[in-house]
Amino acid sequence: MIRLVASDMDGTLLNRYGKVSPLNIAAIEALRRKNIGFVVCTGRNFADASAPLKEAGISCDIICMNGAAVFDSCGRQLRKQPLFKAQVNRILNICRPFSVLYDFMTEEGSYTTSTMEEFRKSFEDKIFLPMVSDEHTYETIAKRFRFTTEDVLLGSSWEIYKMSVVHENPEVLRQIRYALDREEGISVASSAPSNLELTHIGAQKGSVLMEYAASTNIHPREILAIGDSENDLSMLTLPLGYTIAMGNASEIIKRSARLITRTNDEDGVAIAIDALVISEAAAIY
Repeated sequence: MIRLVASDMDGTLLNRYGKVSPLNIAAIEALRRKNIGFVVCTGRNFADASAPLKEAGISCDIICMNGAAVFDSCGRQLRKQPLFKAQVNRILNICRPFSVLYDFMTEEGSYTTSTMEEFRKSFEDKIFLPMVSDEHTYETIAKRFRFTTEDVLLGSSWEIYKMSVVHENPEVLRQIRYALDREEGISVASSAPSNLELTHIGAQKGSVLMEYAASTNIHPREILAIGDSENDLSMLTLPLGYTIAMGNASEIIKRSARLITRTNDEDGVAIAIDALVISEAAAIY
């Protein structure tokens, strides 16, 4: 019996417009009526994750920034695991020769060391934040970022929870990843062909989801997890009750998950929840 549903956001719970569809909202409400938990596991920070949920009338706990922080439904932080400054320095030393762009996620919001011109071009070319929904313009996204320098960032007291390294050339990212994979204590994932997402090794969706479930005495076999990209791999390769790939998921996710549902524009989350958790057949199983 499933007692907890864990869902990614971009490309999964959210459609191409960055919205939670009416069918997905209804499915989550059906879980609530059956006293089945629902938690979001996302690469977004808390503010960016909670906004579309609030708009949809969904109140739930959120595992943010690939597991670097966890917040309850009231916005209270339950857990955090930022990168150490020494790790950030090692990442920068590895990436510096490649002229990459960065997204530094902190409690103060997102920072970038790129120029406004570099940021605009990469956004318009769908290199920086390619998963951002069609409703957003450069102006709405740029408002979320603060432009700074490496010296200011490293000299501040801000804790960096997650770094996204962005480049248009997959070969450049492959070389960077090869070096980063050999760095102790750093987790490397990706949510798009043009990025790498870097967190502390203790901040991964899978391990943090297991910790979260254990805190409420939920067994792994009582969890359904659903996602679409590589940063979901750590939870979709766990021995859970069900692991579901979206119809729009990357091939590695489709090969790794137990089942495949419809796309994020076809209410894939609602379809999976109804078939595997809510329906009479699921209840019997």
